[in-house]
Amino acid sequence: EPVAAAEPVAAAEPVAAAEPVAAAEPVAVAEPVAPTMSEEERAEAARKKAEERARKDEEKKRRDEAYAELEAYKTAGTSFEIDIQERVKGGLRGDYKGLRVFLPASHFGLRKNVSEDDLTLANGQRVNVKVHELQSDETGYKSAVVTRRDILLDEFWNGIEPGSTFDGVVTSVTPFGAFVNIGGVEGLVHVSRLSKSRIENPNNVVKKGDKLKVTVAEVDREKHKLSLSHKEHEESAWRGVESTYPVGKRLKGTVRRITDFGAYIQVAPRIEGLLRISELSWTQRVKHPSDILAVGQEVDVEILGASEEKQQLSLGFKQTLPNPWQSVMESFGIGTETQGTVQQVSTQGAVIRVADTFDGFMPRSKMLNAGRGKKVTLELGQTVLCVVADVNPTSASLILAMKGEDGTIGGSAEEGQQHSDNREQGVRREQGDRRNQGERRDHGDRRDNRGRRDHSDDRGASPSHPAPESPGVTLGDMLKDIDKSNLFNG
Repeated sequence: EPVAAAEPVAAAEPVAAAEPVAAAEPVAVAEPVAPTMSEEERAEAARKKAEERARKDEEKKRRDEAYAELEAYKTAGTSFEIDIQERVKGGLRGDYKGLRVFLPASHFGLRKNVSEDDLTLANGQRVNVKVHELQSDETGYKSAVVTRRDILLDEFWNGIEPGSTFDGVVTSVTPFGAFVNIGGVEGLVHVSRLSKSRIENPNNVVKKGDKLKVTVAEVDREKHKLSLSHKEHEESAWRGVESTYPVGKRLKGTVRRITDFGAYIQVAPRIEGLLRISELSWTQRVKHPSDILAVGQEVDVEILGASEEKQQLSLGFKQTLPNPWQSVMESFGIGTETQGTVQQVSTQGAVIRVADTFDGFMPRSKMLNAGRGKKVTLELGQTVLCVVADVNPTSASLILAMKGEDGTIGGSAEEGQQHSDNREQGVRREQGDRRNQGERRDHGDRRDNRGRRDHSDDRGASPSHPAPESPGVTLGDMLKDIDKSNLFNG
């Protein structure tokens, strides 16, 4: 059978909203009940509080008194003692009559960088200090910063004496020397006191951070300046120099200084040798070493001599070059004609350079005559024709004679004979002139004598006034002084 349709369900009626529930009232918490103190306990608490207040007042009073003392110490510069209590950041904390004081690590010793071990060992010690700074804030809190460095400096400068020896550390190097720290105080080691040898640049000897043994040379207590020396503690660089640098050994060196008489060559650190001007060239007469060498130039040298006692080293430069004198005869035998350039002129002669290699000497006697005992005048740079008069390879000697355009050679027999003939002709001419003058004078004298005789006869001549005789004339009388010299000396 068909199912009957379900009856519609009636809609539920809306439920009324519930009424708000009243909030619960807060529960009152009971305050702790203070324990009941007896009169005796209250009295004891008040007594302790009063004692604490009195103790603090007493400590404040002591601190104020200590602070006042430190103010007086600072004004007077007086030192005092403190007890080091603990190591703190940046230094040490100490106590002076209840007042806290701070000693910075940089003021603990002469050195600014104090080791941690030194600071640790100072804990519990009593040290002497001076006031560096006093501090007091608005709340009345007082403190002090102290220093020990000033006291140690005074002790250092009052106690140090010339001749004292220290182990120091190089702090800086300058062109004029090196600064060395000895126990916290710096002194200067001048470049002249760095080494027994001559030093051009201190950086070649020491560097910053090097340990250096020094001796106090001079002390200026007023200006707090210290002059130090190291050369007394330096091991001599010349020890064993004679065996290290035997004669004939060749090595390289650097030109450090040039003088008029030579050049100083550095062949090793702190070892310089002298290269004399005469050892620069085999064949040329060097006017100045700078014509061949320059400061800083590297050259080959040969050891000519060494002395440990005198700390000397003799060097040669030409010995490292071929010797042209060994083959000079092949190009400049006696009688060889050549041209040369005048390098030097003196009263003894002239230096003539031939073939741009050899410097020969032309004595004054080998120059051509210019007449009347004079020689031809030469000028620097002038080119002259000359002849080799003598050559000696052993003594490195080349003697030259001047040659004229007519083939005459200075100092030769032909030129000497020509000069003698000219001189004799001059003498004869001068002698003839003197004779003619004498004859004219003699004739005049005779005329005068006759006239005087006539007058004497008239007056009555006296044999006590004879007529003067004509003076005699010799060859020497007619020669000039320079001609006499040439005549007697050939």
